[in-house]
Amino acid sequence: MARKIVLCGAGFLGSSIATAVSRANNTAGVLRRIQVSSRDPDRVYRKLKETLPQDHLLPPVPVDVTKRDTLTHAFDNADAVVSLVGILHGSPAQFEAIQWRGAENVALAAATVGAKLVHISAIGADPSSKIPYARTKALGEKAILSHCPNATIIRPSLIFGPGDGFFNRFAELSRYLPVLPVFGNGATRFQPVYVGDVGRLVEILTRDNSESDLGVGTDGKIIEAGGPDILTFRQVMELVVRYTGRYRPIAPMPWKVGELQGTILQRFPTNIFTITRDQIEQLKIDNVVTSPTPHSNVDFKRFMEAHGCSLTSVHEVLPHYLR
Repeated sequence: MARKIVLCGAGFLGSSIATAVSRANNTAGVLRRIQVSSRDPDRVYRKLKETLPQDHLLPPVPVDVTKRDTLTHAFDNADAVVSLVGILHGSPAQFEAIQWRGAENVALAAATVGAKLVHISAIGADPSSKIPYARTKALGEKAILSHCPNATIIRPSLIFGPGDGFFNRFAELSRYLPVLPVFGNGATRFQPVYVGDVGRLVEILTRDNSESDLGVGTDGKIIEAGGPDILTFRQVMELVVRYTGRYRPIAPMPWKVGELQGTILQRFPTNIFTITRDQIEQLKIDNVVTSPTPHSNVDFKRFMEAHGCSLTSVHEVLPHYLR
């Protein structure tokens, strides 16, 4: 009997997860059929129909994570639910409604139908943070595990790949700015993880048996997902310059100037230049995998290697899509 996998949320990462599950169907003994569910799932569904076999997809079902009744219907008969609930911009109330209470609604609905839940959070999730994004990510994790103790939480660093919102954004900015700024001295560290690797991780976790070959289960565990490269903010900008072929000086910008810029720009409609005061605060904190791996976590690199997957370097992918 086919298994039903619901992607609650879609877009960049959701499309990669759907592709990974579909590819694995070609070698797996059990067909997993993918249902895209979000406020407007039709756009992603139409795009997936162009590349995935028709029998790997179920009709899309609209949902609103702030309305629990829409979720229970969408999750009916689901074997696994992948929660991609999250926003980058918004008021504190919006972050709470979506990343905390919305994630809790997803967990309650998944528990109702008995589905395995995989939740995408973020490195830096912290219940005591003053930054609404980081605080509500952590509160969402706590709510999920309270209702679905066997859920698996994935905390990725920056996710890169064709269509990403990080490297592509700075590549686009390099078309307009004579200088690429780095806040502080550009020393904040990132550990970018390839979208295809995260997609493959979720594919493994949504199988019938997602235990690693190391004998370590993933139920109730956190997986911090970072790639093989650790880069400073300045090195990120150097890669943008290198792989776009557009030379731009890289200049440090004092944190105070960045904070002022964020205070002003967050008042305008979101555009390529948008950055918020809270995002400036986040840029002061390293975004890398905790080392050594805590006992409550599963080591991402070892888990993937146990399943025959090596992690992808930025140098293998960036040259093929940065323009």
